[in-house]
Amino acid sequence: MDIADIRLAIESEPALQALLPNTQAIAAELSTRDTHKVPFEIGVGLILETIGLESGNALFDAIKATPEFRHVYPLLEQGQLDLSSPLVEIALGMLVQAEVISNSDMQILLSLCIKPVDVPESDVKQAIWHDDGSLAINLGGE
Repeated sequence: MDIADIRLAIESEPALQALLPNTQAIAAELSTRDTHKVPFEIGVGLILETIGLESGNALFDAIKATPEFRHVYPLLEQGQLDLSSPLVEIALGMLVQAEVISNSDMQILLSLCIKPVDVPESDVKQAIWHDDGSLAINLGGE
């Protein structure tokens, strides 16, 4: 979220305006709105912990039995399979279509690499005030 987006959000949302001048609270609220994928390496243990023994074991058995995935299981054993990779998402989708795991299991796994976009308080301050200390936002009539 850039400065212009922050400014627009504050100008258009009374709930954010009500938080003024608490720039930390505004930054925290804005940080809950957007997400992005971050690199997140996963291994056998975390998969079992996340989707359970039954689904996890079915997933591992399918990976081991599928020639196209022959290099995937060693990455899982080493805890180095990056869930943020588009190829991993495609492969999990294929395993859902093959009814190896549920769509819910896939979404739970993929959610591990989704993190909120951090909106720094310094950006909020820059969006609200000019360098000279004057207000940089329009609060509907000012």
